[in-house]
Amino acid sequence: MPVLLLLLWGLVAMAAPSAQHITGRDGDDRAEGLNCDADPCADVLPGAVGFEAIEGKPYVLGLDASGEVVGWVGLSTQIVDTMGYSGKPLVTVVGLGVGGTITGARVVHHSEPILLVGIPEQKLHDYVDKHVGARADEKVMVGGVSPDGGRAIDAVSGATVTVLAETQTLMETARAIGVDVGVVKRTTRVPGHFVEAEPWTWQEMVRQGALGHLKVTQGEMAQEPDPEGRDFVDIWFGIADAPQVGIPLLGEGTYRWAMGKLEPGEHLFVVFNSGSYSFKGSGFVRGGIFDRFRLEQGLGTLLFRDMDYNKLDSPQADGAPFFWEGGLFFARDNALDPGRSYDLVFLGSSYATERGAFERDFQSFQVQTRAPRSVYALDGPDPESAVWRDAWRLGGTKAAFVAGYLFLISLVFAFRRFSTARMKVLRRMHIGVQAFSFVVLGLVMHVQPSVTQVMTIVGTAKTGWDWGLFLSDPVLFVSWIFIALMIVTWGRGVFCGWVCPYGAMNELCFKLGRKMGLPEFEMSDTAHNRAKYIRYGVFAVLLAVFLFDAEMGERLAEFEPFKSTFFVPLWTRHPALILWWFVLFASAFTTYRPFCRYLCPLGAALSAPSTVRISGPYRRKFCTKCQICAKGCEPRAIRADGSIDPRECLNCWECEANWRDDEVCPPLVGARRKRERAAAAK
Repeated sequence: MPVLLLLLWGLVAMAAPSAQHITGRDGDDRAEGLNCDADPCADVLPGAVGFEAIEGKPYVLGLDASGEVVGWVGLSTQIVDTMGYSGKPLVTVVGLGVGGTITGARVVHHSEPILLVGIPEQKLHDYVDKHVGARADEKVMVGGVSPDGGRAIDAVSGATVTVLAETQTLMETARAIGVDVGVVKRTTRVPGHFVEAEPWTWQEMVRQGALGHLKVTQGEMAQEPDPEGRDFVDIWFGIADAPQVGIPLLGEGTYRWAMGKLEPGEHLFVVFNSGSYSFKGSGFVRGGIFDRFRLEQGLGTLLFRDMDYNKLDSPQADGAPFFWEGGLFFARDNALDPGRSYDLVFLGSSYATERGAFERDFQSFQVQTRAPRSVYALDGPDPESAVWRDAWRLGGTKAAFVAGYLFLISLVFAFRRFSTARMKVLRRMHIGVQAFSFVVLGLVMHVQPSVTQVMTIVGTAKTGWDWGLFLSDPVLFVSWIFIALMIVTWGRGVFCGWVCPYGAMNELCFKLGRKMGLPEFEMSDTAHNRAKYIRYGVFAVLLAVFLFDAEMGERLAEFEPFKSTFFVPLWTRHPALILWWFVLFASAFTTYRPFCRYLCPLGAALSAPSTVRISGPYRRKFCTKCQICAKGCEPRAIRADGSIDPRECLNCWECEANWRDDEVCPPLVGARRKRERAAAAK
């Protein structure tokens, strides 16, 4: 009956709607452009009463009542490609004033699990508002103090990865718009310098990533095979300001001459081609524009003119292949930032003879590259730094503390010969660890793994594995590495029985209930053996829903009471979730770990791989006849034949302490008494 009551409240909680999910948009489809009739354009650009689309641009123009331009509004997913912790973007509408300052921003859609099941949504809105008034070209530091006097914004505790991604999304969107409309100067945002080294061989340039490579086959252009076996184009390209690149590609004389002609903000760019089609195109004329290839960086496009071009012979670098055409180009007017990634876009054309000899088919191909740090070293933070790197900068100390604590716990198991030598010491150590896990990890540090992370890992089977996603929360990354290692070695009980903050709270409540003299409720063996499979059904339902609709699955994961316990004040929750929490909390005083044993989807996910754990508690043949350990096993993990079910075992190790105790274990008791009689006979 208690389990049925618990399950009923769990279903109520699962059905309760989440009041913290943004519903401004139905999704994050990149093809869905900005729509000021539905999106909050006026909210992010005060003073604008009308908005006009600009042909070919991913942002709109904002006009006041008199028709004067007051700024621009853009949708982040049309401009930048920054992902949050969920692996999906935080879709943000950004306003930029004519002075180049951010006038407003609004997140209109996200899939961040920490906001769906962990942190109040209002904290994200408040965080976004702190960017208002910042210049688009201003350096914003999340957490701590900006080292060069820029704007510093405090991170949101428990949602560091999300806010790092949001700052990058918001600022990069504003900067891209500002550069494109001319209110933000197109300059290298983070200063850097070219590294000087001895000339490299061709193989070394390729190994270092100093050259980009674009190859288009004849088949991709629907052409007949080339008689000489050449591809349509086979282009190698790169920035050549650094001597280790420029000298072997241009020759020392040409390199010194070209470097002497550079003005501030200009760079050398080289292109070599061994394909059958010229990168100049068949219609190129002197004085014209190279329209068959271009460079794209952010919203900017760099087209080279004939006046920027000098013909090059095949490079003389050691090991270089032969190229029949080459070109040295001058990238002018700060149009190319060597510290950031850029795309080379090639526009190929071929005659479509079946439709007429003079009709052409055009196809574009592009490849992204970036000057490596061995060529261009940044003198500050990387503007394209992955969000997870900043997350480790902010959360590395906390992760190190948690890692140290988890390492100490692993020593308890690694040296269990000593840990289980005395039952009294083992129990005190167990209670101490659980109290620390509950108070410090749970209440203070909010380190509570959830089934949402398991579902995310499974979900990568559809979206592809992304290490950045799992590195983006340092503490959770450390925790899950620990959990994985412990499951394989000693089973899931190391985490569930010792480290899990909510599980620790449950067990401490049960022990307190015994001290208080409260009645103890336990199911019959038959009912228990059936009820213990409920958690697998809960996990299966959550996983199925998540794979169908990730956001719905994450909201239903509030079946776990972790959010109400450690992340959000209980009194702010939906009434059904508050009641669900109190039912579980009260039940924990009279029933040993009711949620953990029967309902926890995280426990179910960790139970299955625990079946193949390397090392469980030691057993003897006599254990098939003895019920001493089974009677004291609160998780009820010891089977009738004396073996231990690794899926139910919480690794309290009390059975192993009994196994070593010659005052408790019958074979050892008999051996001890025999020794004592022998000693007395002497």
